[in-house]
Amino acid sequence: MIVKVFGRTVGYSYLTFKINALWKPAAKLDYVDLGRDFFLIRFSCVDDFDKVLKGGPWFIRGHFLAIRPWEPYFKASKAKLTTVAVWIRFLELPIEFYDRSVLKEIGSVIGPVLRIDAYVASSSRGSYARLCIQVDLEKPLINMVRIGKCRQSVLYEGNYALCFSCGRLGHTRDKCCYNIKQGAKNGENGEAHKA
Repeated sequence: MIVKVFGRTVGYSYLTFKINALWKPAAKLDYVDLGRDFFLIRFSCVDDFDKVLKGGPWFIRGHFLAIRPWEPYFKASKAKLTTVAVWIRFLELPIEFYDRSVLKEIGSVIGPVLRIDAYVASSSRGSYARLCIQVDLEKPLINMVRIGKCRQSVLYEGNYALCFSCGRLGHTRDKCCYNIKQGAKNGENGEAHKA
């Protein structure tokens, strides 16, 4: 996977130390400095990889650690940090929607679904559904999804750098440079629809 600390420059040694302390991997991790604060992390153990994805979001000194899948022909000089993987929860989601394919379809309204929590998939946890979604940082976050007649709120886990004014990750309300008008067109007010 490719990682970058959002909003802060960190060195190779510091990043490897902090990630090892945060993730506590069972097997060796290989780190490659890709330049421009991007790092490639290779996992020796699939369980470590799953633990990192399921345990997020991760923060280093209060800054969001953006995680994205490895992609071929990646060049740090041309890469933009426009998408990150975040965990979301649908609190009190009606039980009839606790199906892997249905959850994937609902989650796809917010962004590409990367993972569905294993407990959710087995319907053993009914208080909320938990999905890992790849969100676009250049668009306002969706905080409400309409599923037929049901309005379902979306809770973003670990949203320390989430602006509740414009709905974007990476800054807080007091540092917001966007001006969002209330009640604008669908999608601009943070609500998406899924029939």
